[in-house]
Amino acid sequence: MNHYKITKDFTKDDMRALIESDLKKDIHMHTVYSDGALTPKEVIDMRVAEGFELLAITDHDGIGGSVAVREYAESLGINFISGIEFDSEDGLGKDIHMLGYGFDPDNETLKKALEGVLQERRNRNIKFMETLNKRGYGITEEEVWAINEGRFVGKPTFATVLRNKGIVKGKDEAFNTIFREPDIRSIKKKTLPTKEVVDVIHEAGGLAVLAHPMEQRRLNETFEEFEPRLYWILDRILAYGIDGLECHHPSADPYQQELLVAYAKEHGLMITTGSDFHTLYDKRDFKRYHRP
Repeated sequence: MNHYKITKDFTKDDMRALIESDLKKDIHMHTVYSDGALTPKEVIDMRVAEGFELLAITDHDGIGGSVAVREYAESLGINFISGIEFDSEDGLGKDIHMLGYGFDPDNETLKKALEGVLQERRNRNIKFMETLNKRGYGITEEEVWAINEGRFVGKPTFATVLRNKGIVKGKDEAFNTIFREPDIRSIKKKTLPTKEVVDVIHEAGGLAVLAHPMEQRRLNETFEEFEPRLYWILDRILAYGIDGLECHHPSADPYQQELLVAYAKEHGLMITTGSDFHTLYDKRDFKRYHRP
């Protein structure tokens, strides 16, 4: 039976039971439709070869990859559910990421919200390229669109272009040097409010999950300092009506995962698991969140 989205016959409770089942699962993965390196088909093939039974593509602020690979994933006989990772902002700060699962991709509220986000991204990308070129990097639209046929353009795209041009050795170098310059940093990403994102996911019939809570930890913040603030963040997002918490994520060490699971159980939240896969190369340093 197709469980791609929540329906009258496959309810939110059914979807939650599927997500929390003992199936081998990865429901947080990115593709070339956002800032990932592989196509949706390549990601699915990789995980199926590894024995995974429940999967979701959760590209940033877009559902193109999830929709494109749906029929293929189902033809392999695996459980595949609709997914997305919305970037959002709140009084807590920017980059609060909300995962959505089991929503209807044809929902008009969802489509309108995504179009608005896409337009803001277009505006930012224009400013970003203009500012980089004022620095003499000579980036062309053709170079940007060649990265993944223009399916997604963002800071990782420009970092790849800079690497391809030999200006930096890798994408991390771009983020740690050029992108930290004041004129670049001043070009802010405009995203939807976190509460609005939760409401959009619900309006589309889906389940809203707070992604990787440990990534709210600041670079020079000790865990002792962060822990009270972590619970303040969780309590505030809980009040927005979320359905779940991503407890098992590479940014959380075993002890931190236990804390998140305990919080989720105390508040009746769904417990989710995801690798946050982007690429086989240029892997992110999740261990920096594990420090004392």
